[in-house]
Amino acid sequence: MPDYLSPAWFSEADALLRSDSSLQERSRGVRLILEQRVADGDRIVVWQVRFHDGIVSMHEGSDIEPDVVFVSDLRTALAIRSGELGAQAAFIAGDLRIDGSVAALMEHGELFAALDDVLGPLR
Repeated sequence: MPDYLSPAWFSEADALLRSDSSLQERSRGVRLILEQRVADGDRIVVWQVRFHDGIVSMHEGSDIEPDVVFVSDLRTALAIRSGELGAQAAFIAGDLRIDGSVAALMEHGELFAALDDVLGPLR
């Protein structure tokens, strides 16, 4: 398994998202860009998950204006990723910030849950 947030991790995550037929079907008609920013010391790692009418992909960097942005430090991101900490608990504690369209987040909640399932092999 590749190291979290390494180029190989991004490549495998993108391949998993693009190949999951259930996720592709669920995202038909959806156009949504999620961005995550994780601070690791002086470095900030940024990536986007893009839902574009049945095509779901992940790209390192931020080259399209996102609808929703999640911001945390590496410790929090790792805890959420491992399941030790829920995103909602991290948000309430102030360890996860959400910017952008909360309405889009609420409207497409089932897609976020599906993302977690699809990316499970990378934990």
